[in-house]
Amino acid sequence: MDELLTDFRCPRPDEESWPVMPGPGFIFGCSSDTMDECLGRGLFGLPAHMKASASSIVPGSTIFLFNVTDRLLFGIFEARTPAIMNMEPTAFSKNPKATSSPFPVQIRIRVSLECPPLEDTDPILSDILRSRGSGRIGPLTFAQTEAIATMLASQCGALQYMTEYRRGAKDGIGVIAPPIALPPRSIPK
Repeated sequence: MDELLTDFRCPRPDEESWPVMPGPGFIFGCSSDTMDECLGRGLFGLPAHMKASASSIVPGSTIFLFNVTDRLLFGIFEARTPAIMNMEPTAFSKNPKATSSPFPVQIRIRVSLECPPLEDTDPILSDILRSRGSGRIGPLTFAQTEAIATMLASQCGALQYMTEYRRGAKDGIGVIAPPIALPPRSIPK
């Protein structure tokens, strides 16, 4: 039954969907206080008790960032590393001499597609997140990952642009290459 509920949220085979790596995705969390650090460092973190749930993250996995303060979901990001403990021990800590981060389960990310965020009050997003049954932060099925990525890409016009680009390339019409998102700016250490 749950498989049916998950799959109906995924775009139908005859609908265009945003390409994501086959496999599960993941939603990381941040607050308004840590969001700039996450994006500036290109590093997302989780509390230690979530280490096992992050074990499915591999380079190329589709990642999203949920700002718990503003209740906004940002994306689309791509994992550059698997989850590693304390990659940057001082990350997300107010103590510069810290030997362990408060969010030690860490991954490096890059921006895959920069989109305006989705509000968690969006009924479709809310339905997808509610179907997870374990809060906003954590692993996603492939169908959930594809559905959220497609929503974000559609909202910023990238999905429509990709569809037109593919159609033009197939028909032999000269098309301008799609714009490329720049990686986040680094925060000096």
